[in-house]
Amino acid sequence: MTRFFDCHAHTCDLSYCCDEGVTVSTYVEALRRSGEADGVAITNHGFAVYFPHDLAWSWRYMMQPAIWDEHRDWGNRRLAAHLDQVEEVQDRGICSGIEVELMCDGRLTLDDRFRERLSVVIGSVHVLPEQFGDRELPPDALLGAWWQHTAQLAAAGIDLLGHPFRWLAGREGVHLDDELVRRVVLLAKQRDIGLEINSHQVVDNDVELLRLCVEHGVPVAFGTDSHRPEEILDFTYHKALLARAGRAADRGPRREAQQG
Repeated sequence: MTRFFDCHAHTCDLSYCCDEGVTVSTYVEALRRSGEADGVAITNHGFAVYFPHDLAWSWRYMMQPAIWDEHRDWGNRRLAAHLDQVEEVQDRGICSGIEVELMCDGRLTLDDRFRERLSVVIGSVHVLPEQFGDRELPPDALLGAWWQHTAQLAAAGIDLLGHPFRWLAGREGVHLDDELVRRVVLLAKQRDIGLEINSHQVVDNDVELLRLCVEHGVPVAFGTDSHRPEEILDFTYHKALLARAGRAADRGPRREAQQG
């Protein structure tokens, strides 16, 4: 049986979009009952750690990092208390992490003093700071802005690029093709980071992403990105993806033999 580790999960105290009642204890109990999961990293949102609800969802700090500086101490106290709670159950398969954004000054929404206490730092694109200046960018300009921001995020000291194509996949007129997937895989290889395959909101190119990561030796992490109880430790999508990738790999050599 394939064993899984969930690299990406949220709790309601430090993720504003997570259902009430989803706590660290929820994951401890889920792991106890699971027959296929060895562990889970609790990776709450940096914007929920450091900002009150309304300010977090305004995204103003992306273009005005001084707002983050103003809230640093408040957020640090919240993160320290959360990590204390996680570390109390680390012997039960729970690991500490965080999911952060990249502000326009090149800093992550995380105080560096916490790095040693975190098993994984996930960097994700949830919004582009460039969009604050022009929300009507044409698709080519939007793609260029996304690539620049993603490349900067990959170089900012993260361990894992979370749901690499989610934001882009939702943009009208932008074509997410396999060549773009290859560019991201090569970027991850250059920066020595991993790429996440995320089941919370899936994209069509995940099989190609998995195949190229294997081909180029880029680490792949499976994440449920759980926000709701029914998502917790549910690897149905990942198991189906592995099966699809296996079938694609089995067909590949036969096609080559036929062509030869």
